Amino acid sequence: MSDQLHLLTHGIPGIIAGIMLVLTLIGATGAIWGVRRGPDGGERILRTTAAILSLVGIGIAGYVVVTVVVMDQIPQCVGGGGGCSAVEHSSYSRIQGIHVSVFGLIGYLSILGTSLWKGDNARMASFFLALFGFGFSLYLTYLELWEILAVCQWCVSSAITMTMLFVVNTCRLIVFYGTDDPDGETVPADGPEARPV
Repeated sequence: MSDQLHLLTHGIPGIIAGIMLVLTLIGATGAIWGVRRGPDGGERILRTTAAILSLVGIGIAGYVVVTVVVMDQIPQCVGGGGGCSAVEHSSYSRIQGIHVSVFGLIGYLSILGTSLWKGDNARMASFFLALFGFGFSLYLTYLELWEILAVCQWCVSSAITMTMLFVVNTCRLIVFYGTDDPDGETVPADGPEARPV
C-alpha cells in the first residue's frame, strides 16, 4: 500500500491536485445545494453541475483522444513525471484496439446529453451511465496503482470527474425521481399539484 501512496503523492504535482480538489468541490457543492433546494430549482442545479462536470470530462478525454489517437503522441504529464507515458505504453490503454479515452469521451458526451434532458428516463440514464463510468474509472485506477505501477494525471482527473458525476446523478435520481408534472417542471409527487382536483 505504501507503494501506491507514493505513486499518488509523487505522481500528481500540487497544481494538478489543486485542480482535482476544485472538481471535487464543484461536484460536492452542486450535489448538496441541489438536494437542499429540493423542488424549488434543485434539479436544475444538479443538472447544471452535471453538465459542467461533463464538459470538464469531455475536455480531459478529448485532449487524450486528440493527442493519442489523432496525433499519435503521448499525453503530456503536467509538471513532469513519466506516469502518463508508462500508462499509455501498457497493454491496458486499449480495449479491442480502441483507446480507453474514446470510451471516456463517448461516456461524457452521453452524460452531458442526459443532463440536458428532463424527466425520469433522463435521471435513470444519467445515473446508470455515471455508475458504469465510475466503476470503469475504479477499475482503471486499480490497474494504474497495482498492475502498471504508474499514475497518469489525466486518468486520475477523469476518475475524479466521473466520481463527482456519479454523486450528482445519484442525488438527482434519489431526490427527484417521479416528480414530473405534464409541463416537465419538477414538483413533489405528493404535493397539491399532483393530486386530482
